[in-house]
Amino acid sequence: MSIVAVDPPEWGKSNTVQLDSDAPRNEMAIHEIDEWAAENGFARVTEYYLRPILRHDGRRVFRGICYRLTAEEISSAEEACRKNAEALATMPVTPHRAGRGR
Repeated sequence: MSIVAVDPPEWGKSNTVQLDSDAPRNEMAIHEIDEWAAENGFARVTEYYLRPILRHDGRRVFRGICYRLTAEEISSAEEACRKNAEALATMPVTPHRAGRGR
């Protein structure tokens, strides 16, 4: 399983890309596309079901769209993480949070 196509092929200066994954299931393709996006400064659009495509070469793939993160989006995500960490720190410790339960 892997990313088998990136459109445009010269995506280095592009703000959006389409990715094809040959994963056998939608959720596996989402994971692959998310990994590619994170490694390359992009984020996958928030779609739960990728488009199943039968390519001209006969391969069945899942296709998703990613966009390049802007500085504002990165700082907004960092702020959201910081707020979540602060909220979590103020919660009382329970057996579940302490790792003793499920």
